[in-house]
Order: sequence, then structure tokens, then C-alpha cells
Amino acid sequence: MKIAIIPKDERDKGFGAALKSKGVEVTIIAQNFISAKFDDKSGFKWTYFNEGRNFRYVARHIKIYSNSEGVNLLNFDLIFLRQNEILNEKDKFLFDTIEMLENEGMNVINPTDGIRISKDKYLGYYYLKKKGINIPETYASNDEMSTYFQILNAKKSKDNKDKFVFKPMSGKGGIGIVITKEKSTAGDILSMFALNNKVAIFQKFVKNNKDMRIIVVGDEVIGGIERIAGKGMNKNGISTGGKAVAFKVSDELKEISVKASNSLGCKISGVDIMEDKESNNYRVLEVNCSPAFDGFQKATKLNVYEKIANYLIKECKR
Repeated sequence: MKIAIIPKDERDKGFGAALKSKGVEVTIIAQNFISAKFDDKSGFKWTYFNEGRNFRYVARHIKIYSNSEGVNLLNFDLIFLRQNEILNEKDKFLFDTIEMLENEGMNVINPTDGIRISKDKYLGYYYLKKKGINIPETYASNDEMSTYFQILNAKKSKDNKDKFVFKPMSGKGGIGIVITKEKSTAGDILSMFALNNKVAIFQKFVKNNKDMRIIVVGDEVIGGIERIAGKGMNKNGISTGGKAVAFKVSDELKEISVKASNSLGCKISGVDIMEDKESNNYRVLEVNCSPAFDGFQKATKLNVYEKIANYLIKECKR
């Protein structure tokens, strides 16, 4: 059994170790060493070169370089795609390649569609709402003045302590999310989004000092943590100083989490949910297609790498 891993960062080596311990042949793919060839003889061929090469390497090993065949990417049983950012053309080349491999029958987890939709909050909220999943009240526009008028017309609560939430269409780790209760500040925030050609997603603030991160693998929930905001903080994420505490995930939350993950086309995800005490509903805040597992593993004592490795092997045998 051969599985290729395209990692997000160094921490993803844990997946390689877990798979190797189960007898799987693992290749860690660096995204910059992929080549494609389309010709009359072979049709389509995508190749990965194991050795990271540069001009100095080529100068010393020109014969090896020119004769190297590399690894045929279609020879893997599964590609585990953790990298999820498209920041430049090299990133786009990688995702285009993986989409082509999918089209040729390669089993890719997470699928490129799942990554594309979940990374786009605007599109993701549409698919969640379309499937009947509760989300925060949301307004989005590429005209910041339209968004600003939504804020001006927003009804305030009796205690006048309502807050406004702004999110970029794409982002990670809570970066770019801004929370304020001042309408004038909200206008300044929208101006900053506009100056950078960014679209601000405006949401009604859900009052709670904690949310839940639930890990979905396939059609199963392997566990959940409550993320409790640090003192004086509005964001609950661990990367922004939040505290992680394990909890037993109810059947209702399991159903919501799996449905949310499937709605966006993900096979493995971290689903962020908050209890809206005002409406007595759970609301899905985000579906993360490549969640980090450090805080989750520490809080739950679960070996996520092991559980996901077992799932990937099962997927190879399907």
C-alpha cells in the first residue's frame, strides 16, 4: 500500500510515522518538485522527484538529473492533501495537478473541492445554510458601503452591548477576524478591508465565551474540545490564547458536525460550533479542512495521527 502525504507543516510528519508503523509505504511530497508531461505517447504523466534539487545540485549531478524518471503520482493508492493555501502560482500548480489526478481516478483526501469550498467562507456559509445547518446571521457584499448600511440599521439590544464581527473571505487561525461594538470603528474596519481589496463578511455576534472544535473523520466524530477564551479576549481559538478542555460530544452535536463536514465535501475536518443561548440553537462557525491537532490531542489524550492513519488505510482498501 502506497500513500503520499502533501503536508501543511512539519507537524504532519506524525501522519507519516503512524502510517509507516502499520506497514504503509509513505512518500512525503514537497510541492515544488512536481512535473507534468502531456504527449502523444503516454497521454498524461505527473511525476514527483524525491530529492529537492537546485542549480548547485544540477551542476554536480547533471547526468543523474537528466536521466531521473521520478515517481509516477498515479502509482499511489491515495494522496493525503493537508496543504490548503493558494498564495501564488506554484501553489495553484499543485492544486491543479491534484485536481487532474482526481479526474484520473486518484483517491485524494481531502478532495480539492472540499478544500476550495471550506477555505472560502462566503461559499462555505452558502453550502451550510443550503443543507439546513444553523450559522450565525451573515451579510456579505463586495460593496463595503452596503455592509456599512447594514451595520447602521442593525438593532441594538437593551443593554447596548452588541458586537459586530467581521471576517475575511479566507483566512486561518482567527487571523483577520475583528470584533467591535462601535459603529464608527466598524466603518474604519470596512475601509481597511476595501483598501486591501478584501471582502468583509459581517456577522451577528453570538454571545458565548467558548466554542467547540469537533474533529470529524469520514462519517465519525473522534472527539471534541471546548475552546475557552483567554481573559479579556473575544476569540476562543487556541492560536489566539484560548484554553482547550475535552468534553463528551452529544449525539446531536455529532450529527451536526458530520453533516457540516459532508456539506462542504470534506472527509477530515475540524468543525467549530457555538451554542447560541439567545436562540437556544447550535451554530456552525466554520469547517476547517486542515485543522491543527496539538491542542486537541493534549486536551483529549487521543492519538489523532493513529486514528486518521487507520481511516486512510481503510479508504485505500475500498
